[in-house]
Amino acid sequence: MENQNKIIFEINKIISEEIKILNSYYNYDLKRFFCPELFYGSAFLAFFNIEDIPDFIPDKNFKINNSLDGRENITFFDTYKIISLITGIELLAIGLNMHTSHENTFRKVSGRSENSEKNYTIELLFGDIFYSRAIAYLINFDNFIIFDNILKSILSIHRSRMIVHQKIKDIFDCGRNNAWFFNKGFSEVRMLNALLKEIFFTGIGVSNFDVTADKTKDFLMIINEMVLLKTYNDLTDYVRQAAPESFESSHFKYDEDFLNKADDLRKSLNIKINRLEPEWIKENFLKLFFKLA
Repeated sequence: MENQNKIIFEINKIISEEIKILNSYYNYDLKRFFCPELFYGSAFLAFFNIEDIPDFIPDKNFKINNSLDGRENITFFDTYKIISLITGIELLAIGLNMHTSHENTFRKVSGRSENSEKNYTIELLFGDIFYSRAIAYLINFDNFIIFDNILKSILSIHRSRMIVHQKIKDIFDCGRNNAWFFNKGFSEVRMLNALLKEIFFTGIGVSNFDVTADKTKDFLMIINEMVLLKTYNDLTDYVRQAAPESFESSHFKYDEDFLNKADDLRKSLNIKINRLEPEWIKENFLKLFFKLA
């Protein structure tokens, strides 16, 4: 994964500089909201056979053969634009992380009632700033359809979070179990990581991935399970953050616990990913899986 690591290194430098500039105005631990492994970026790059490029350097463009079955599938890899796109996506991810931080997301769950002005915390402020910085990088990719789809996914996430967080509040206020998340609320749960799913599909489109291939359904199933695994991991954190002082296992049905669902998905994904061919795309998805698991 040497070439992918070079791209990740360049993006980390850009984002670290963005954080440094913001910290020069206000001393706050912004790095804790940033994942330097670039999970979203790795999801996008999973469909590119970039390790096949000899002498890869981040300031040059390349042609890549993203072949799945031995037939040529040549794609132009515009390094500058792709680095800009991934940087924008990861800045959005930081904004999302800040908007869901413990200090503001569960303020109402814990029973505190404050007006909207007081509820606008430093985390929300910085989250909005990261959103605005992300726009500049996303625009550099110069594709309005991708830009629009990414922004729509952010709106979907915020809408679903409001509904899901209210249901988490109900768990603690009314002593309910979490069955709603797996039944009536499952469609909302699936939208909690709409950005990640959008990035997977963006990677498919930009890489000219052969969606007519016989194994397309295998990749789509893996994508859905990866998105759902991240969602169950997130929900586990959300619930534990909501009221850590009163968290009890009795709030859950054992067989519907998010942790158990996540464990089942890990086992399923491990089998499915190890069956992928050719080797280059299996390695890309395994690397992504290990970051998630």
